[in-house]
Amino acid sequence: MTTTATTTRPAPSVIDIWGDSDRTVTFFKGRVALYAILRAAGIGLDDEVLLPGFTCVVVPAAVIYTGATPTFYDINPRQLNGDPDDAVNRITEHTRAIIVQHTFGVPADLGRLKEVCKERGILLIEDCAHAMGATLDGQQVGTLGDAAFASLQWSKLVTTGLGGIARANDDSLYERLCSFHDEECADPPWQEEAFLNLACTMHSKFFRPSMFWALQSLYRTVGSIGLVRGSSDQCELSSPNIPPRHAMRFGKRRRSRLTATLRMLPQVIEHRRSIADIYKTQLRSWNIDLQEEQRGAVSVPLRVPIRVRDRSALLEEARRERIELGDWFNAPLHPVEAPQAMFGYGAGDCPHAERAAVELLNLPTHPGVDADAAEGVLEFLGKHRHQLLPTQPNIRA
Repeated sequence: MTTTATTTRPAPSVIDIWGDSDRTVTFFKGRVALYAILRAAGIGLDDEVLLPGFTCVVVPAAVIYTGATPTFYDINPRQLNGDPDDAVNRITEHTRAIIVQHTFGVPADLGRLKEVCKERGILLIEDCAHAMGATLDGQQVGTLGDAAFASLQWSKLVTTGLGGIARANDDSLYERLCSFHDEECADPPWQEEAFLNLACTMHSKFFRPSMFWALQSLYRTVGSIGLVRGSSDQCELSSPNIPPRHAMRFGKRRRSRLTATLRMLPQVIEHRRSIADIYKTQLRSWNIDLQEEQRGAVSVPLRVPIRVRDRSALLEEARRERIELGDWFNAPLHPVEAPQAMFGYGAGDCPHAERAAVELLNLPTHPGVDADAAEGVLEFLGKHRHQLLPTQPNIRA
């Protein structure tokens, strides 16, 4: 379904992230970008969208908002990306789109998906929220399928506090994406724009890994009282109904910040790889299982995932010692507080994903983590070596 770009229509709110800005449109959040792609593709009632059962709950929520049904396929437990063979096996006559996710910045194995999607007229959508700048066989993720979306939320490779990018590799889909942006989306309130700009400035100047837990609590509190939108409003996590003020554009006041952060992406990726190498060298010496990369993949390590015996206990100890650790994804549809069944996931749908959701922790690589901070994380893990799960043949696909 992919075609060569020929359109000359000026794009609304575009950026140059994949080397050709006439393919991209920006929105208020990454989930809005996905919703826009689905709407532009005409996906709705009686349609089905396949996605990996190891993702954020807002991804199936975006599917539900269109009236379509999300259906989940399992992950490869070594790669933590969706298993393409399982995806192919779950295709039905109602399947209109398949989402592939490049988890933690590791490009997904597409297997037969591209060929099958082309044969059956199914839209192949890449979730690049973790992987902007990664490549597979020399080709940028985001250009491998028919469309792609990415998030600009705090924890991602390129961040403006909140934000999202939609990309269409097909001319007609791109035209409809632009129309959705122009005709059905609103500009964000200036108060939210101003707060996000201020928060970005404060975060870049003052954030340190030792402040992670305190700032996380503060940000969630500010969001819960309505002063500013958090990454997810409570209604987005508790209900499959589309929230008010959902379809919004990126906002003009943060465009200069986005441009500046995009220019820094090569340096950010280099930094994250250097920090990830520190972790991986030590973890390999401890015989700890690491996320597997397929041949031809050049990853951008958003996080370094490891498996542990008792994640809750280890996270609580990390909080006490002010060591930054992450718990993505703590349920097949992260976060665990979201009612999984309400968003279409049934217990046992994706066994490998369910096991990973119980065992995984991830180590930070963002620009606030320097070599000393990475060594501090490893020192903490060294004190809790009994919690770390070694390489286990029984989790292999």
